Amino acid sequence: MTTALTRLAGSAFEITLTVPWADVKKIYDQVFDELAAEIEVEGFRKGKAPKDVISAKVDKSKIYGEVVNRILPESYQNALKEHGLKPIISPKVQIASGEEDKDWQFIAKASEKPIIDLGSYQDAIKTINAKGKIWTPNEPKKEEQDKQEKISEIIDKLLQVCKVELSELLVESEVNRLMAQLIDDVRQAGLTFEQYLETKGETSEKLRQKYRLQAETALKLEFILDAIADDLKIEITQKEIDNVIDKEVDPEKKKSLKDQSYLLASMLRREGTIDKLTAL
Repeated sequence: MTTALTRLAGSAFEITLTVPWADVKKIYDQVFDELAAEIEVEGFRKGKAPKDVISAKVDKSKIYGEVVNRILPESYQNALKEHGLKPIISPKVQIASGEEDKDWQFIAKASEKPIIDLGSYQDAIKTINAKGKIWTPNEPKKEEQDKQEKISEIIDKLLQVCKVELSELLVESEVNRLMAQLIDDVRQAGLTFEQYLETKGETSEKLRQKYRLQAETALKLEFILDAIADDLKIEITQKEIDNVIDKEVDPEKKKSLKDQSYLLASMLRREGTIDKLTAL
């Protein structure tokens, strides 16, 4: 197999994978033999009919579909290792060529983590924090409200000061995830997606555009906070994760937290980052 890498905007990339026909044919024969062993032909014992007889009964498109399923994942992973790529989304793949007796070619597009320019974020945040240095007695509810307003101001400032170039693939992937989640929620509510759009006075295209703006903001903030956590050397210990899990009394929720402890760690790191920013 040979590969060719093309860098795209926003840390995205495109890999062209060329698989020799000899390799394709080898896997095709393996898949064919596996299917042939399960096919019964009148006048022959199971799996013992001549290949030409079995070929007439086998759907070639299904065989080639399975060939692609076996070739592509391994070829893609090998290409990632070859070029030192670390994608953060699943690849968008198309078959550029897949004819018999010719080399096959696939084009896979994906995106790595974008490069973050944090700029002078600490100076910008210190300016915000300086406004709240003078302590005045407040009701607990007012203090919490002030804290949330301060966090919102910090987030807005980070989005202004820090620069993130998101790839189109990354944004599209997040929009598709949000749309799929919405459709699933709508169906669980007993509605069709079309009915939901009608009740909201929306179109699918307008909804995608709203989700696009939401996705861009959420992704930028996620990458910015992650980069700041690295810059401030914020780490979450296993003890901190266990403490949160131990406080949960619901057995099912506790199990869910244990099963997704990596998500819990990410959430705690994000909270720790925001706490550190508010204290600059």
